[in-house]
Amino acid sequence: MVRKTLRGVFPLMPFVLKKNQEIDLAGLEENVRAYEEAGFDGFVSFGCMGEFYASNFEEFKKVVDVAVGASRKISCVFGTTFHNTRDCVERTKYAQDAGADGVMIGLPYLIPCTAEAAFEHFRIVNEIANEVQIMIYNNPSSFRFNIDVGLWDRLMQLDRVKAVKESNGDVTHRTRVVSHISKRINVFSGGENWLLGDSLVGANSLVGVVAPGAPQAAIQFFEACMRRDLARAVPYHIKFTQVYDDLTAQNEVAWEKACAELGGFKAGPPREPYLPLEGAPRSRLASGLGTLRRMATSHTGARRT
Repeated sequence: MVRKTLRGVFPLMPFVLKKNQEIDLAGLEENVRAYEEAGFDGFVSFGCMGEFYASNFEEFKKVVDVAVGASRKISCVFGTTFHNTRDCVERTKYAQDAGADGVMIGLPYLIPCTAEAAFEHFRIVNEIANEVQIMIYNNPSSFRFNIDVGLWDRLMQLDRVKAVKESNGDVTHRTRVVSHISKRINVFSGGENWLLGDSLVGANSLVGVVAPGAPQAAIQFFEACMRRDLARAVPYHIKFTQVYDDLTAQNEVAWEKACAELGGFKAGPPREPYLPLEGAPRSRLASGLGTLRRMATSHTGARRT
């Protein structure tokens, strides 16, 4: 099976739920096809904002099967992060056998890893990933470990490691890592707020956080960054960064689901005990997304097929 490349604009995919907390597979299927129609290159399901921690294995398998079955031309990436290597391997094997193009993997996060434990985790998963591509997920605020340049020199020797989602917000770290690894693997900025700076030192891809709420704005911004068209990119950078103002560790799943719904996609509530985004934060998000959509419609020729 030929796996599609992990490169370009990959928005987050919500863990689509019904009001009764059951998974909404019809809504997921609708989202995948709508993402394709919007012109995205792929999607990432079961990231942190995609509630990777909230699904049991049976639900995970159903989501993978439906999403892969619904996709026609975009790359499918599924987060297989888990509390231990054995369960991460099990989910990675399932995604691979089901036809996923990639798996996004962070480190076990309850007890922080050492550098050697971190390498061994990825090495073991790499051994069974004989077809599926690995996108390493660096997010020290969630996983309590930071992947630095020294560890990357070892990780880039693993043959299935093809991409990284970089979500360490430290500018010095980002510059060092992105410039060091971007000629060998595809670097995904972990959000629109980091894309402009990352693109100047080698990043060539984006995991879109705001993208589900303003698809064409995200695509135009990405393409402007790739062309280094600062006159077009900088106004987008400022507005995308402003949209993040109400995003917190406590509301990030609710915020992302609201963003997707305001963009016309299916999402539903967060899995309990977490609550939906309501009131002033949702109103401000809607306003910011509206501004981004107006910016996008003021330019022509941005839609990709």
